[in-house]
Amino acid sequence: MSATDLLVAIAQIAVALAGFSGLIAAIRTASPEGWHPRDIWSLAWMLGASVGALILALLPPWLMLFRGTEASAYQWSSAVACVYMAVFGCAMAWRGWQLTRGGYPPRVPLIPSAIGLLLVVATLATGAGAAGWLRLSLVPAYVGSLLALLLVSALVLAIFLVLLARSAQRK
Repeated sequence: MSATDLLVAIAQIAVALAGFSGLIAAIRTASPEGWHPRDIWSLAWMLGASVGALILALLPPWLMLFRGTEASAYQWSSAVACVYMAVFGCAMAWRGWQLTRGGYPPRVPLIPSAIGLLLVVATLATGAGAAGWLRLSLVPAYVGSLLALLLVSALVLAIFLVLLARSAQRK
């Protein structure tokens, strides 16, 4: 399987995860309790990670249309991914910290920490790729960082499922 095939598969999975976030939004809107501030934060994580994975998965094949080398397409894509993941991760961490200070601590322990760790590792990998330090591992590191974004989105989906199971047990 080529890297482009993997990127297309990542894009398809990202679209599916983004669709799940729409389904969650519809379910939570119909809920009598309404939206908890952490739900909105989690939904932003899910959408940001899945849409980011979608766009970043399509970036290298698009850049290769300009007749550049595969290595340069992945190096530029790594630079864009590094900036995106750093800004996205910092913004979400800042908002999570504000929620905690405002009296809304994480409702499912450890998952937010795992999400943060995944995003830091993926950001470092894409940063190393953008800097040219990875050479032969550039493409696997880039694809791996997008898989990490998909895993972030899936972990947030797990948070919603845990909360749904908890609310079903209470009833």
